[in-house]
Amino acid sequence: MTIRFDEAWPKALGLAYQAAEETGLDVLLVRDVLGRISLVIDDSASELPAESISALGSRLNESTRPFTASAGVMLASALFAPDQILHARDLVLVRERTDASGRVKTLERGVVGSEWLRLPSENASSRANRVTLYGFKGGVGRSSATFMLAQHLANHGRSVLVVDLDLESPGVGSLLQSDDDLPDYGLVDYLVESAVGNEDGLDLVTKSQTVRMSGNGEVWVAPAGGRPRENYNYLTKLNRVYLDLPASIPDGPRQGLADRLESAIRACERQVAQLSRQPDVTLLDSRAGIHDLAAIAITQLSDLSLLFATDSPATWAGYRELFRQWSLVPERAKAIRERLRMVAAMVPRDRRDEYLEVFRDHAQSCFATTLYDDVPPADDDLDGSERFNFAPDDEDAPHAPLPILFAPDLVALDAAARRNWHEIDPAAYQQFLDGAAELLVGEQL
Repeated sequence: MTIRFDEAWPKALGLAYQAAEETGLDVLLVRDVLGRISLVIDDSASELPAESISALGSRLNESTRPFTASAGVMLASALFAPDQILHARDLVLVRERTDASGRVKTLERGVVGSEWLRLPSENASSRANRVTLYGFKGGVGRSSATFMLAQHLANHGRSVLVVDLDLESPGVGSLLQSDDDLPDYGLVDYLVESAVGNEDGLDLVTKSQTVRMSGNGEVWVAPAGGRPRENYNYLTKLNRVYLDLPASIPDGPRQGLADRLESAIRACERQVAQLSRQPDVTLLDSRAGIHDLAAIAITQLSDLSLLFATDSPATWAGYRELFRQWSLVPERAKAIRERLRMVAAMVPRDRRDEYLEVFRDHAQSCFATTLYDDVPPADDDLDGSERFNFAPDDEDAPHAPLPILFAPDLVALDAAARRNWHEIDPAAYQQFLDGAAELLVGEQL
């Protein structure tokens, strides 16, 4: 029987569970960039007979061939650098140790997409009001909504920093500031310069001259790239920002892209504080689609993510797949699901109520089949724990949409030619702004 890629992993995971139970040792399931699978047994606590290793190798080969690594089963003690595997930053704990079984962990050695599988940063909940604005599909008005939210918060006295994290298709910077008024440098410059310890003195932020407001509110911009000028080459820098950096101390962890982006955003926040005051809110305009920048923004850099969507089968299929990946590890699902909120973009005005009702149903179904807990009958809920689940019509649920009405005059927007574009149809954003502000600062503004 032919084993395909999608079938090999669950078979190998089942074998890892069995191996952990049979040996009582921790088992690590590793899949390399070609999809080949191996089992690493942590034998630091106890020796494992050679015949047991051989038997496990045969079972793995039978279950996963041709996706079995050449060294199907390995002992940690036989590895050249076991800590590089046993303590890799991408490890995911899928089953905890019990009295009769060791722990089971997984390690994906993918080229892209691994950031979606990380647990959220432990520091995310302590960050004051960082929010990621993300869309699985592009072209849904995410950047213009970022602008409107920044202006709305600033008009009510908040200091707002907008960071353009869409490094491969930057846009929100040009909405908030003309090219001539951009800072000399952007995020890509910080990432390139900091890689060689040369980041001090970079001019990374500028106060928006496009947003008009009353009172003491302000909007600051941290663009993806700096002010266009002679000899400024964005693409050659972008080509270098995704690399992990060597450890800064001997035997320390490598500095990954998430760490580097965190450092860049903190540098931008510090500059705003030095030039004016500490930002009350930082908005991260994220890359769309399944991209590691988006994954990092959602799981590592912010404590709230606004998920933009239109009611289309492709969009829900995409979100369902992302949610399903998170749900495979309960600890990961619990850490992420409380930070999500849907945004219904481009809502048709002539059938607004009908559209939002259908959108809500589809969103609730997407969450219910992936990230929401099953709700058993009351008599069967023996552990008494609170279930993470919401009624379809719950206005505070993650699936409850914050609507943005379709504004035809903003289609194919040329912000440079229409600098007052944000004054054309402000009512289209009002419900979104009220709802997002309440999530961010605890009240409608």
